[in-house]
Amino acid sequence: MPLSEILPTVDRLSPQDKLRLIHFLLLAVAKEEGCSLEPADEKEMLLTQIASTEAVVWSPQTDQAAVQALSELLIAAKESANVFISMN
Repeated sequence: MPLSEILPTVDRLSPQDKLRLIHFLLLAVAKEEGCSLEPADEKEMLLTQIASTEAVVWSPQTDQAAVQALSELLIAAKESANVFISMN
């Protein structure tokens, strides 16, 4: 079937079906070229992704500006609470 006959039909597909068609064609071409794009095992793939990901841990205890800002907030909250208690 010529491409000119297929394109009008493809144009009428929903966006989801167009994505499915792209996926299907990509896998078909890869297979013809001797490549496999299918994941061997989803669990194995997830573990590989996790192992290759760097985790950055941030703590306000290691950031002097954050320590100062938290201290000021706590002092202000304490002063505000003291004013509220003394008013009652």
